[in-house]
Amino acid sequence: MSVDVKPPPAAQASRYRFPQGLASGDPLPDAVMLWTRVEPVNGATPEDRTETAVPLNLQVSEDESFSTVIVDRTVDAPVSSDGTVRVFVENLTPRTTYYYRFVAPDGTRPSFTGRTRTAPARTDDVTVRIAVASCQAYEAGNYGAYRWLIEEDASTSGRSIDVVLHLGDFIYEALGYGTARSVPDFPDGGSHGDDASQRHAKTLADYRHLYKTYLSDPDLQEARARFPFVNIWDDHEFTNDAWQSAATYDAGREPAQRRKVAANRAWFDFIPAVLSDHPGSAGQASQAQDYKDTPVENNALPATATEGLHPEPNNRSAIESLTIYRSFRWGKHLELTLTDTRSYRSAHPVPPEINRQIAGTDRYLTPLSVVEVFDAGRTYNDGRPPATVSAGDHEVPNARRHHPPGTMLGKRQKSWWKATMQASDATWKVWGHSVPTLPMRLDLDAVDPDAETVVFTTDTWDGYLTERAELMAFLDDNRIRNVVSLSGDNHNSFAGVICRQYEHANADAAAADAVGAEFSVCGISSPSVFQALVQAVDADSALRPLITHDARGAGGNEFEETLNLTFLHGAKAAAAAAKTGRLEAALSVANDAQNPHLRYVDSNAYGLAIVTVDGDAVDADFVTIPPPTEVPRTTTPDPLRRTRFHLPTRTPGEPVDLQGPEVSGHPPFPLSRTEE
Repeated sequence: MSVDVKPPPAAQASRYRFPQGLASGDPLPDAVMLWTRVEPVNGATPEDRTETAVPLNLQVSEDESFSTVIVDRTVDAPVSSDGTVRVFVENLTPRTTYYYRFVAPDGTRPSFTGRTRTAPARTDDVTVRIAVASCQAYEAGNYGAYRWLIEEDASTSGRSIDVVLHLGDFIYEALGYGTARSVPDFPDGGSHGDDASQRHAKTLADYRHLYKTYLSDPDLQEARARFPFVNIWDDHEFTNDAWQSAATYDAGREPAQRRKVAANRAWFDFIPAVLSDHPGSAGQASQAQDYKDTPVENNALPATATEGLHPEPNNRSAIESLTIYRSFRWGKHLELTLTDTRSYRSAHPVPPEINRQIAGTDRYLTPLSVVEVFDAGRTYNDGRPPATVSAGDHEVPNARRHHPPGTMLGKRQKSWWKATMQASDATWKVWGHSVPTLPMRLDLDAVDPDAETVVFTTDTWDGYLTERAELMAFLDDNRIRNVVSLSGDNHNSFAGVICRQYEHANADAAAADAVGAEFSVCGISSPSVFQALVQAVDADSALRPLITHDARGAGGNEFEETLNLTFLHGAKAAAAAAKTGRLEAALSVANDAQNPHLRYVDSNAYGLAIVTVDGDAVDADFVTIPPPTEVPRTTTPDPLRRTRFHLPTRTPGEPVDLQGPEVSGHPPFPLSRTEE
C-alpha cells in the first residue's frame, strides 16, 4: 500500500553527512534489516554533541525513482550508538527487490540509493546465488573484488546476486596488516608484544573507529548498498586467533572481557543483522539475541579451558552480551545455517608455550599425533591418556589429560546445529562458518626422517578433531545428505570432500567416506597464505622448498610456487619440483595419502566465490583477481582465473560426486591433483 510522501526540505548547505553509506542485512521472506550512520558535518565526537539523536526519514519503494513509497517513517539515529541506526522493516513481499533511502533533517541523503531483495518463500522452487567473501584487511589494499562483483552483477541479466555471505574478518582489530593504505591510530588503543607500536583496539571507541574507517571505502559502501549482506564474525572483529574472551597476542590467554563486550557492541552497531527479531528457520527457534549492555571485569581464564563456555562470570557475561548464530531458509532448496566458531570454543588444543617448544610457533605446524592426544583430553586411549607426549626430541606434559575433549561450538550451539540440520527439509543444507573444516596438513616426515605429519594450524577445525568427528558422524548416522560447508579465514581458496574421518590412503577412499563438500574462500584483500609464508620463512630454511623455489629460469624451472603442490601431493613432490623445475618429477614421488580429501588449492589467491544453489546441484565458482595492490581502486580488475565445481544432489546410497575443478584463465600450479 502506498503512502503520501513529504517532499524533502529545500536545498541548503548540508549540516549532516552519511560517511559510511547505508546497508541491508539478513533478508527474510517478509522482512529485512536496514542500516545507516549519520553525523554532523562539523565532525563532532559523540561526547561533544548536544543532541541525543538525529531524526531521519526512512523511505522504502519498489521502484528506484520512489514514485510509490510503501514505507515512510521517522527513525532516530542515537548519539549513544555513534549515529548508527538499525531499522527492521516488516510486511514485505517475498523475492522482491526494494529500494530505500534515509533523509536527514536538512534533506541530505547517502551518496548511494539502497537496494535490497527479500528471500523467497519457504516453498518457492527457485535458484539462489550467493557471493561468499572473507578477510578484508583495509591496510593490505583495495577492495577490487567488490568492484568486480558490482560490475559483474550489473552486466548479468537475470542472474543477479541474491545475497553476500561474509564469513568474518570484516575488520582487523590491530594495525600493521599491510602498507598499501593506512588506518589512523586509535582514539585509545592498546599495545602488544615487545614493540609498543604494535597497536590494537581496546575500547568501544577504538572498534567503532575501525568500522568507520573500513566503511569509508567506496567499493565496500557500494556493495553494501547494492546487495543484502549476511554476516558472521571470525577472530579479528575481536582479537587475533581468539577463543571466548581471551586475547592471544602473548601468553595466549590474556583476559579481555571488556574488549569482547566492546567488540560485540561495535559489531552490533555497524552490521545490520536480524537477531532478536529472527523467527527461526527449519522449525528451530532462533538462538540469536541483540546486544545487551554488560559491565564486566578482565579476569583470567585457564590455558586449558575445555568446557566450552567457561563459567567464569565475566567471561560468560561478555560472551552472552551478543549471540549471532542463526539459520535462514531461502525457498525450497536452501537452508543456510550460520555458526559462531569463536565465542564458545575451548582454548587451542596445545597451549602456546608447549607449541612453541615443539614447533617454534604458537599454533602452526603442530605434530598431528600431539593434537590428537591433547584435543581428546581424558577420553584419549579409551580414557587412559598419557602423562607426557613425545614430539621429536621433546617430551612435553599432557596439559589436557584431565579435561574433556576440545569444542569449537560449545554445548548449546552444537545441540542447536544438530537440531537445525536434522529438521531441515531443504534440498541443500549449507553450513556457513568462519574457519575451514577440511584438514590442511604437511607430511614433513617425507623429507625429514626426524619429523612427522603436522597440522598447518590448530586455529581451524583441524585443532578440534574430536568434535569435528562427532559432527560428521551425526550427519552420516542420521542420513543428512546434500551438505555443503562454506568457510574462509585461511587466505586461500580450496575445495574438497568433508569426511567422517580423514585418515585415507588415497582420493578414492576419501570420496567413499564423504558426507558432503566444502568450498573455502580466499580473502578480499588480506595477504594470501602463500605471500605470508614467503615473507615469514627464510630462504635458507628447510621449509622454503615446500613453499616456493626462487630459481625461476635456472635448470629449466617454470614454476615458482610449490605450496599448492605440498598440500595436494606432499612435501617430497614439492621438494622435487623445487629441485628440478619439472612437474613430472614431482608427481613421480607424490604421496597419495597427502590430504586426499582435497581437490583444489590456490594458496596465492585474492577474490571471492559465487555459489549457486538449486534443486539439482550446488555450483561453486572461485573468482581470483590480481593482488589488491596491483589494480587502482577506480579500475575493475579482470579475473586471473575462475575455477568452477559442480556438486549434484544425491539420493540415499549414492556417493558425494564433487566434479571439478574446471579452470578458465591462468591456472595455479599444479592445476589439480591430476594434471590436465
